[in-house]
Amino acid sequence: MSTVADVDRSLAESAPLPRSNGELVFEEPWQGRALGMAVVALERAGIPWAEFSRRLAEAVRRRGYDPAEPAASAYYAAWVEALETTLREAGVELA
Repeated sequence: MSTVADVDRSLAESAPLPRSNGELVFEEPWQGRALGMAVVALERAGIPWAEFSRRLAEAVRRRGYDPAEPAASAYYAAWVEALETTLREAGVELA
């Protein structure tokens, strides 16, 4: 079973989780839930974190940088986009 530490290590090079003073940053409750959903969904679908990490880095690049948007909000919006893309491409039906 994956842990947040496993996820953190997997994403460290391409799209690291947002941190402040070493602690994960969630600006809104949905951001923490998105992280938790991804951990469970990817594990149950048998999708490696390396594959998700690549899609996350692509989503972050595609979204670009908007100084008016808080960094964690932009990151987790890209996170949800990457999760949906990864699951769809693996044949997981999304509601």
